[in-house]
Amino acid sequence: MKLSNKILCSVVAAMGLITGGNSLYGDEFATSVGQVVIEGEAQGELRVSPKALEITGNAEGCRLEPYTCPAGLITNGIGNTHGVPDQPITLEQVAKDWVVNLQGAEQCIESAEKAAKRPMSQGQFDAFTSFSFNTGCSRFMKNHDGSATRIFTYIKQGDYERACKELPKWVYGGGEKLPGLITRRGLEYARCMEVD
Repeated sequence: MKLSNKILCSVVAAMGLITGGNSLYGDEFATSVGQVVIEGEAQGELRVSPKALEITGNAEGCRLEPYTCPAGLITNGIGNTHGVPDQPITLEQVAKDWVVNLQGAEQCIESAEKAAKRPMSQGQFDAFTSFSFNTGCSRFMKNHDGSATRIFTYIKQGDYERACKELPKWVYGGGEKLPGLITRRGLEYARCMEVD
């Protein structure tokens, strides 16, 4: 198969579609993405910054064709598990799905932030949104026994620094430390501790 016929998926290209090609580098890289327009259609707003897109996207990877993720879910795009078709999708669809999934993760974090009655820094919001995107909102909030997780409890209490320190502990999958999660949590922790 010729390279020109291969279906390619790029996290950077999806980021460019989401940010309109702006703010991928420089000072704007650490500020909120804001309003998202893809293919002339408004997708709503994103509170996360392009730094969060980079952390989340690089950790998840980008695939146009459906595949089964380590958790056994049919997945495509950048960690998308909702309405996955049997055939490849376009990069534009990857970006649209990613926005919807990030918005869901943002809503999860915002609900905990509202309980704290104290705003998060951009770095904290980015890190916790990436974390919730990865774990899912239910797992972010609750342990397997139904009790509240420490990270969720600390965020609701407004103790964001202590919540940041929980991130490196979430590196297990199937009872084993996973190298990809170690790397991701390290990046999330570093972003969480950045002073904006």
